[in-house]
Amino acid sequence: MQGVDTSAGVTTAIVAFILACVIFPKVVKNKPQYYGALVAVLLIIMFGALGRIVGNDRFWTFIHVMTALLQAGALVLLILSAGGLSMKDLAGDLADTVEVVRRGGDKEIIIPRRGETPKPRHLRNDYDDDEDRPARINLDAELRGSHPPPPVAPPPPTTPTPRAPEEDDRGIPLA
Repeated sequence: MQGVDTSAGVTTAIVAFILACVIFPKVVKNKPQYYGALVAVLLIIMFGALGRIVGNDRFWTFIHVMTALLQAGALVLLILSAGGLSMKDLAGDLADTVEVVRRGGDKEIIIPRRGETPKPRHLRNDYDDDEDRPARINLDAELRGSHPPPPVAPPPPTTPTPRAPEEDDRGIPLA
């Protein structure tokens, strides 16, 4: 078990993404999470070196567990940093996803009126093709046909023509 690192590819991919973010800094929308992922990768490297120094099989088991936890944490932190999400936003999105998966997707809920019994499930969508389906009623066309078009707004008033300057000198007639 000593020295066998089965998760080196995951760490390599994480390091590649961290280096890509150095080249393209606009990808990182949340810097503290990015730096947290960088620290996690540095801890993975440090644990690998400590495992080689100690060389004990039980310590290697501990190293593999810690490496897996740090890799998972680094992946989550990099997703959050690139997506600009907080941990609370991610937890809310995951809770919504779990709820949708648990219910089997978003289903249409039909609530019957008071006193009516709902149709049995096998009769709800009983149309094999478009010929069996009732004809669609276009309410907009009926409404346009029964009501006259709205009145057209009157044209704007014309502006008065300016007077000649000699007529303005007369002033107000007092008599």
